[in-house]
Amino acid sequence: MTIWSGAPDQKAVALTFDDGPSPVYTAQIMALLQKYQAHGTFFVMGRRVEQYPGLVQALFKAGHEVGNHSFSHPRLTKTGQLSREQELERTAVDLDLLGCPQSQRLFRPPYSAFDDRLQAYLAHTHRRLVMWSLDSGDWKGLAAPAIIKNVLSRVRNGSIVIFHDSNEDARADRHPTVEALSIILPALKAAGYRMVTVSELLSRRGSPCHPGKAKD
Repeated sequence: MTIWSGAPDQKAVALTFDDGPSPVYTAQIMALLQKYQAHGTFFVMGRRVEQYPGLVQALFKAGHEVGNHSFSHPRLTKTGQLSREQELERTAVDLDLLGCPQSQRLFRPPYSAFDDRLQAYLAHTHRRLVMWSLDSGDWKGLAAPAIIKNVLSRVRNGSIVIFHDSNEDARADRHPTVEALSIILPALKAAGYRMVTVSELLSRRGSPCHPGKAKD
């Protein structure tokens, strides 16, 4: 089963960030989250964990959740089973070595691409496949106003929102994401939303886990 959102009767949302950590943008996002008493879930790439271990430690020391986003960001539906397992397990070991809490063992596949074999492996290794119900669109290179509109016009109770603090080749400009968050976070807070980790969102009774179609 694939997790797309939390309980619709809870005034809470989970803000998630893929492809980091970034030495440029992750700290800026952390500062904004702290300013508005929000916590996020960061799905990190293993090769960046090895490059920036201090950033990962700073994330979970600040109360954020850290999930697995593979080691090198391949499209896992196009890779062999051994390569898939190496992508997940090397990143898991990197996080374990940093003392990162892995009790929930959350995984988000690169490019949102998954299949039955990947789901079976995740179930066998007691991981949870976490997708999203609201796409900020920041990966498209949108300007901040468009990202803000995407999120605030569509946010609902239990939304899992996807942002990016980097991209697979670390060349993306995420200043629009940071700028958008400076508006989105206070707006969500003013609207009464609690901004929690994915695990907190899913701990609420009635959180739906259902199959869905992957976004390419």
